[in-house]
Amino acid sequence: MSTLYIDRQGSQLNVQTGVLHITTPNGEADRRLPLKYLDRIVLRTDTQLSSKVLCALADSGVNLIALGGRGGQKIAQITGTPHNDARRRWQQVLTLSQPQACVKLAHGIIHSKVKRQRATLQHMAALRPDIRKPLFDGQQRLAGILATLQSADTNTHSLDQLRGLEGAAAAMYFEAYFSAFAPALGATGRNRRPPRDPVNAVLSLSYTMLYAQATAACWAAGLDPALGALHTLSHGRAALACDLMEPYRPLIDLWVWHQFRQGNLRPEHFGHDGAGACLLSKAGRGHFYPAWEQQAHHHQRSLLRYARAMDKALQNGSPQAAWSHLWDSPADHVADTVTQTTQPNGLD
Repeated sequence: MSTLYIDRQGSQLNVQTGVLHITTPNGEADRRLPLKYLDRIVLRTDTQLSSKVLCALADSGVNLIALGGRGGQKIAQITGTPHNDARRRWQQVLTLSQPQACVKLAHGIIHSKVKRQRATLQHMAALRPDIRKPLFDGQQRLAGILATLQSADTNTHSLDQLRGLEGAAAAMYFEAYFSAFAPALGATGRNRRPPRDPVNAVLSLSYTMLYAQATAACWAAGLDPALGALHTLSHGRAALACDLMEPYRPLIDLWVWHQFRQGNLRPEHFGHDGAGACLLSKAGRGHFYPAWEQQAHHHQRSLLRYARAMDKALQNGSPQAAWSHLWDSPADHVADTVTQTTQPNGLD
């Protein structure tokens, strides 16, 4: 199974007897692909398709993701028929309506995320001994957050207190993380809506792609993506998908760092609009999407595994079991996220 990215404006999609026909304005990139080989389609530019095509994609279980806005910051997603067992979603509502159940699940999510943030900084420090000091300081400060989480019973903190610890950890982490980027990139800290430098532009796009995968994983596991624990209910937000992806963010951060460090993404791949938003150019997207696809299958499998474990835990009324044996599984160690650790040919 694979992902099809449509980035040629004016492309048309049609389906005939289980085969997707892609027609481009000049005919140079026309293609035909059997739907059975596709897992998802990502539309990055204006594309024409009919309701017949939408139904065919849904029937074939192909997710359709449309990225809008010049920076791809807006997202619309169409999935196939969700899991048919509504009892799963009913039990999800019953369990997550209990404040202590939400606290236990949120505690595990944050604990796993901070552990991976610390491991990410350790990995970066091993490759950049010249800037080890800020990366080491970040690790030590995150260790303090972990000690607070580990020393307390899961019932000790409220949700607001846990969110406060997560926010403090994020500030410590990103202060160290951004110290490892070349000054030429102009990235000194996390910013978004809009991102103002190349690093933040790629981080935001990567998180958007991960969010789409997490949402699809929730549906596939029979869960309602809108009902989460750590993230509150909000119009238009898949709160459980946000919960699911939190421990994955540090892995994405490390992947983004390597894209710049190895020279796959460079300053010339970006531009700015009149509002100061940093945008990935078409040439830059030509580097980003193939690189993303190389690791997207691993993320999708892991997210689905986590979603199914969360579903099982919610059905049993024991949300802490959703993360205890999976968030920290050896298959998802930070070091395994980067398959290429050769000497950099990009910016340090």
